[in-house]
Amino acid sequence: MNFGIGNYIISIDFRMGVGMDLEFVDSRPVWTMNNNTGDVKAMCMEGMIVLVPFVNLSIGKIYDEVE
Repeated sequence: MNFGIGNYIISIDFRMGVGMDLEFVDSRPVWTMNNNTGDVKAMCMEGMIVLVPFVNLSIGKIYDEVE
């Protein structure tokens, strides 16, 4: 499940793990899909990832890396 608040994207996913973890990322690769064209590509995410038993919560901004 994904939704946006302002410039931030919040994603909640299920996972097969029971540990707890907190990560701060600045260039984690994520798959994105353009709703208008249907194109799928990898982009970078800057934000925070919270791992709790059976749930992965990601909060951050998605950006395209420019070479």
